Amino acid sequence: MIPGIGTIVNGVGVLVVGILSRVIFKKELKDFEDNLLPLGLLVLALGLRESLKSPDYVRLINFEISGFIFTLFAVIIGAVIGNFLKIEEKIKNFGDYLYSKFEKSDPDQSKFIESYLTTTLIVITGPLAIIGPFFDVVESNLELLLIKTALDCFLVMFITSSGGKGAVYSGVSILIYQGFFTLCALLINTNIDQVVSDSIAGIGGVLLIGVGINLLGLKKIPVGNYMLSLFVPFILTL
Repeated sequence: MIPGIGTIVNGVGVLVVGILSRVIFKKELKDFEDNLLPLGLLVLALGLRESLKSPDYVRLINFEISGFIFTLFAVIIGAVIGNFLKIEEKIKNFGDYLYSKFEKSDPDQSKFIESYLTTTLIVITGPLAIIGPFFDVVESNLELLLIKTALDCFLVMFITSSGGKGAVYSGVSILIYQGFFTLCALLINTNIDQVVSDSIAGIGGVLLIGVGINLLGLKKIPVGNYMLSLFVPFILTL
């Protein structure tokens, strides 16, 4: 089996479903934000479930700390660095580039950018976006990425049918982001430790809660700036 095929299937699958959805759902729907409220509830519930997967304890060098404290520590570190680097702004800028390159005929640029950013954050902040590529490369196990592909395709179809044309380009984000972890898996050639896996799930859950809050319109949280927190378990649990 070709290493990384799972990520290719995931990214290309989202692109294809997104394009087909745009062809099928041609009618522009009103109240784009209101259409996303049910999705916000689902993402919030998913985030709460994932956040509970944090390990009871995480070993750092020669001592152990609570898994909750580790998650808190990781999110704070990721937020500080991410806010400094303005990661979410860079994601939006990439969305602007995609819009100017391929979507000049679309009169609503803000809706395009918002749907691209929202979909991208959901499909790449979940733990499967990191753990999946490692299973794919190390164990030739596509199960996790195939499950993720099905979920991502449904998400893109829903957001596209709600009027968010930018959702289709989240497939490009998947190819770039998960392609990076596929490369890491090829270089490291080892699977992810269970504690690291659970830590990533817990942190990803917290980020998904933030995305859910954004979708519900309760508060605007720059979740994109917190994405580096997902890398912290790799560094601090060495």
